[in-house]
Amino acid sequence: MKNVLISGYYGFNNTGDEAMIETMSILLAKRNYGLIVLSSNPEKTKELYNVQAYDRAKLSQVIKAIKKADIVVSGGGTLFQDITSKKSIWYYLGIVKIAQLMRKKVCVAYQGMGPIDTPLYKKMTKNTLNKKSVKLIALRDNHAIEYAKEMGIKEDKMTFSSDMVFMMQPPAKERCLKILKDNVHNYEEGQKLIGFSVREWKDKDRTDLFAELADKLVEKYNARIVFFPFHKPKDAEISKIIMHKMKHEEAAVLMPNRYLPSEILGTMGLMDVNVGVRLHSLVFSAVMNVPTVGISYDPKIDGFLEMINMTPVCTYEDIAVEKILEHVQNFIVGEKVDYTDKIEEFKRIGTETLDRIITEIEK
Repeated sequence: MKNVLISGYYGFNNTGDEAMIETMSILLAKRNYGLIVLSSNPEKTKELYNVQAYDRAKLSQVIKAIKKADIVVSGGGTLFQDITSKKSIWYYLGIVKIAQLMRKKVCVAYQGMGPIDTPLYKKMTKNTLNKKSVKLIALRDNHAIEYAKEMGIKEDKMTFSSDMVFMMQPPAKERCLKILKDNVHNYEEGQKLIGFSVREWKDKDRTDLFAELADKLVEKYNARIVFFPFHKPKDAEISKIIMHKMKHEEAAVLMPNRYLPSEILGTMGLMDVNVGVRLHSLVFSAVMNVPTVGISYDPKIDGFLEMINMTPVCTYEDIAVEKILEHVQNFIVGEKVDYTDKIEEFKRIGTETLDRIITEIEK
């Protein structure tokens, strides 16, 4: 069996990134290919997803994993940037460089690009990705493609690819309803459900504003607020702070860290509206055709919302409670969304990207 290795932010309890493993492992298995993951927690990754996994922090393990691979895929996430960390770009470019030294084919797929503020890092990224061994650069939004072009990355190997999450399938509705009822205690059928997915950003404390928003939704619609932490434990911690600040804390619940990404996807599909800061919370909501209210903290949020013909309601810098309330109300009183055509298009494009990766293996 031939193997695809993926390098990304895996094993860190980030639901959006873990969704890439779950989805890719299933799709590759159907084609009789194996998946190798560089993970910070290889034993857990093996157990959850039935894949091969190696310790991303140990050079000997990284080399062993790359040696077993028939192709190395860098993605998903936004790996080549220096905003969240100055170290990560060294790591992810380093994986590509090792693969190149070992004469492996490389694809960059299902990810964003930038921003990269450091001129040296821009040059490193351009030079590394312009090498002949990099066969495909498939980026998940037009902002990322334009940014890569501006950096001088060769256009002939660049293409648009959706996020792999668009190809993820939720479990049966009965399973999702059980998850909901197991966690949203005393839920009454027909009661409004509003999903929240929040995060910290640049030491800006917005917990008071999110608590105010949640309370107003409870008071106006007798709603239950369901917090979906996409990056544990950080998102869970900030969600708990918001809940404790709410006057109606009893109406809020925090989803626990024991479900697969596909199960979170299905449970988010039971919400009436999802309010999201995390990119993948917005993607999950759109995949399930649930109205999504996006709050932007990064260009990737704007890029994704533009793809589904929407714009952010506000920025994390300037949380506009009344404006968010207005958008939620519009959806609750009957404004319809239908992301179906867009999602089907993204599934098709994502599948074509996987086809191209497999074609490179077989050449």
